[in-house]
Amino acid sequence: MDPFPDTKPQGAFSALLADQDLMHLELVLRRSLSCDLGGPLLPPSYWRERLVSITRRSHLTHTQIQTVHRLFLHIDAFEAAGRAREEELRREREQAAGAGKAQSA
Repeated sequence: MDPFPDTKPQGAFSALLADQDLMHLELVLRRSLSCDLGGPLLPPSYWRERLVSITRRSHLTHTQIQTVHRLFLHIDAFEAAGRAREEELRREREQAAGAGKAQSA
C-alpha cells in the first residue's frame, strides 16, 4: 500500500495554489514568448507542460479552466505565427533563388 496516496489539495487551499500558479504563468509566459530577446526564453513545450501540471494537481474552478485555456491559445498563436514567419522566409528564399537563376540565364 502506498504510504503517500496521490491526492490533490482541495477546497480553498487548492484554489489559492492554482490561482497563484496561474497568475504567475500569465505574467511570465507572455513575456517569455514575446521574443523581445530574439526568441522565446523558454520553448512553448515547457509552458504546455507547466499548464498540464497545474491541471493535474489541482481541482480547478471554471474561471481557472478558462485561464488555462486562454494560455494554451496564446501558446498556439505563438507557434502559428512562428510557422507563418518560417513559411514567408521560405517563399522569399525561393523567389530570390528563382530570380538569381533567371538573371544568370
